[in-house]
Amino acid sequence: MILSFKDVQFIIEALEFGIEAYQESLKDEELDDDEVSDMGNDCYFLEALREDLMKAIKEGNMPEIAKPVPSDGLYQEVRN
Repeated sequence: MILSFKDVQFIIEALEFGIEAYQESLKDEELDDDEVSDMGNDCYFLEALREDLMKAIKEGNMPEIAKPVPSDGLYQEVRN
């Protein structure tokens, strides 16, 4: 399945919401170092996804959905 422009826009907005939520949570002074590290890594991952999707929109190259591979839980690209 190939995502439409509107699909990608919606996903980008959801990612931005998630990024903001992580950034706000990182302000909590009661978090231990492991929690800060995990949340920081997750936030960077969401930011990278957002940037990749924004780049895809600009280039007119809408992403395809990955299909789960049952044997190892990794994902493979779906080709039509």
